Amino acid sequence: MLTSYHRGYRWNDDVVEQVTERFGRLVDDPARLQVLWLDALRLSTEEAEARLVEHLTAIDMDSGGGLIISDDPAMAFYLDNRHQFDWPRRVVALGLNSDELRAEAEQVGVRILRSYPVMAQSLNMLIDTFGSPLNLILLGDDTEHGANVLDDLTEVIDALPDVTLIDSITGWDPEQVARRMEQAPPNTRLYMQGGQDSGWVEGEATTESRLKRLAELGHPVFCHFDFQVAIGCAGGAILDVALLAHAAVDVALSPAFELVPSSSSMMAQRRQVDIRWYPLFDGDSILPFEWIGVRGRLEQISSEYRVLLVVVSGIALLSLGAALWLLWSREVNRRRRQRLMVDRRYDIPTLLALETRYQGRRCAELSWVFSLASPALKQYQRRFGSTRLEWLLGINLELLRYHLPAGWKLYLGDDHQLMGVVPSSEGNSDVEALVDSYLSLVSQAQQQRTLHALHWHACVVRIPVQAEDLGTCIKALEEGMERLEREGWVRPTLTVLAVEPYQETWFRWLSRQVGALMDDPGTQWRLVVQPKVSPLDRRLLGVEVLTRWRHPEVGNIEPREFMPVIIMLGLAQRFDRWVVHTALEWVASRPDMQNWLGCVSINVHLSTLMDEAFPDYVARHIRRLELRASVVELELVEHEHFDDIEKVQAQMTRLRELGIGVTLDDFGSGYTAFQLVQRLPLTAIKLDYSLLHAARRFDQARQAYAALAAFCDRLGLKVVAEGVETHEDARWLVTLGIQAGQGYFFARPMELNEMVARYAPGSTGSAAPNHPVVRGWRQADIE
Repeated sequence: MLTSYHRGYRWNDDVVEQVTERFGRLVDDPARLQVLWLDALRLSTEEAEARLVEHLTAIDMDSGGGLIISDDPAMAFYLDNRHQFDWPRRVVALGLNSDELRAEAEQVGVRILRSYPVMAQSLNMLIDTFGSPLNLILLGDDTEHGANVLDDLTEVIDALPDVTLIDSITGWDPEQVARRMEQAPPNTRLYMQGGQDSGWVEGEATTESRLKRLAELGHPVFCHFDFQVAIGCAGGAILDVALLAHAAVDVALSPAFELVPSSSSMMAQRRQVDIRWYPLFDGDSILPFEWIGVRGRLEQISSEYRVLLVVVSGIALLSLGAALWLLWSREVNRRRRQRLMVDRRYDIPTLLALETRYQGRRCAELSWVFSLASPALKQYQRRFGSTRLEWLLGINLELLRYHLPAGWKLYLGDDHQLMGVVPSSEGNSDVEALVDSYLSLVSQAQQQRTLHALHWHACVVRIPVQAEDLGTCIKALEEGMERLEREGWVRPTLTVLAVEPYQETWFRWLSRQVGALMDDPGTQWRLVVQPKVSPLDRRLLGVEVLTRWRHPEVGNIEPREFMPVIIMLGLAQRFDRWVVHTALEWVASRPDMQNWLGCVSINVHLSTLMDEAFPDYVARHIRRLELRASVVELELVEHEHFDDIEKVQAQMTRLRELGIGVTLDDFGSGYTAFQLVQRLPLTAIKLDYSLLHAARRFDQARQAYAALAAFCDRLGLKVVAEGVETHEDARWLVTLGIQAGQGYFFARPMELNEMVARYAPGSTGSAAPNHPVVRGWRQADIE
């Protein structure tokens, strides 16, 4: 592992600690991990790099191992010295802020792990909590590094329409900040981006002491780093350093390293708020926070009460009033405890109480945890409002608690879900069957009392042996409930397994999202098209249908990231059928479209083509929509591993007999493609874009490209050239007699309505013959 700065700088200490912990759990010999420090704070950059080079020269590195890089200076050092040492071939980076460094690292094969913009997440949390517009005063140090990180946050603020930057204060002192807050407009909050003084040193006038003074003055400071919370910040959407560090180790040690995308992003934020600021967040619109410092706060309350008890007991005989005040103080303390961990609407402990009570050794008191949810609650809330919902849930809670087996306990979780615990005495019982019977009793009681029936569903998980907290169990239950919802709530009870913390990688997150979307892909997936045109006269010959994914939280997700997940999950057939159905519906939406659009090329996978029912599925949709079969062309996107080429040939023959064209995609990128061309009843060949890119640079590749085009022409196959990006590309393709071209020079992928507006007859952007769409192109250029 290569990291910057030195021991004592909290970000690096956190990353090193988490990497070491994860590595020690995955290998037999933890001593195989070497941590190299680039001491770029205490020393000048030149001196720090010279010392590290000297150290690297004296040690042996395992080129077959993995290298983890934790920040920008370490990455800059690696890139500058990449060829000087025999570095491990598997390199993973996290904590990179520089876009330039990220781009250069990706080019040399580094796998980059990123957290979705944590600063924006933290500011959005403040907007959700305190409302908008949100006014901010930024606090930072007066170093060059501090100026850089303040600039980063200023860019984020500029991109958020609901946030206004009031002021930036560097080298600040608490009284100065307090005076500025008095002059600031309403709903102004303090935010500390970080810098070299964020917990780097201790003592007077440090960040820790200044944050403590600001808290005494009643001004919380929000942030997005764990170490900032540790020295006194109030909290925010905090970066989960452990999740990133554990994922980095997993990728660095993975035998499938080459399959990992060059850049992966993870949801790595936790909403954390210090319990000292609980009154700020009280109210009906409170967000689900992870309250920190609860135990310490409760101990402080108890300590205050004990001190008060001793003092008042000493003077109890002198003043009856003092005794009454003691009783009042005791009641206040009791209510404060209850307010922190009991939902007063239903008089039931909250999930916070559950997580606080069963920590460390106390986990051994339990054997199972379960969650209860009723899908009707959301519908009921939308129809009748929150007041009626609370009334209904309150009545059901009475029945749920009345029939709860002895020793079992219920807690109220988020979104009106309930959490329950089963004592260790039930360890060997069939708890799933017990929970099922319990829900049946509740349902019978509802019917007897003629109540509005809420059908409850449950997930059950066994607590792992020697567990020290319930976090992994609660996470497993949340995923189990999502699974029940995706299945349509067809079963009352589901048993799930608890996994280790921080085990959800980007691939696992993608798998969950893809699995959920397959039931209703159109909520996030959409189709776009890229035109295919004649290089000679620019006529539109057809379009290729492509899929785009915009996630409501993550944003755009590239096909190269989610398509392998679809294939690995065995969902390619369902996905391809959805694309076929949606694409044909679009063509049929305009009666004249099939007259000018040409052929619509739809990508299909090998498993889809091998499905016996697939040709009939396509033909049935064509007949239903009254389309011509010649409008549809299927592109086979997999051709590396054919286990049964005879069956592929038979399936393609059926499609050809129906009048549907079949194209072999990416021809020239695989070793088996020539065999397939000779045996399969294809109508067209798409020459892989990499072949044309190589032909621009190498004469031998240019000759090979021309030979491939001639080979396909001799077999009577139409040729489509992919990756056409320049004027010279298009002119050369004309000389080769290639019938169709596709690439950014002709047109980029576009939305469906844009396609119609641009190419439909009579439209202002029509690309009919003699109406070239790319500037500088004339028929004379070809002749």
